[in-house]
Amino acid sequence: MKTIQSPEGVSLLMETLWLRHRAGLKQRTGNVYMVELPPLTEAEQADARRNTSSDSHPDDIPDDLYGAWI
Repeated sequence: MKTIQSPEGVSLLMETLWLRHRAGLKQRTGNVYMVELPPLTEAEQADARRNTSSDSHPDDIPDDLYGAWI
């Protein structure tokens, strides 16, 4: 598995995949990549916590889902 550690590497990979698709070329085998993301900043963590806590009631109520399949 190949590792991509920079945003430029991800951009280059996407561009290569798209250009091969547009040219009608087969994709290379073994297109499996691991992208190492940078850690979240404090502001991003606070925003994620705020968004998670504000949605304390999910849209999917189990009784409604189960009733739809009976």
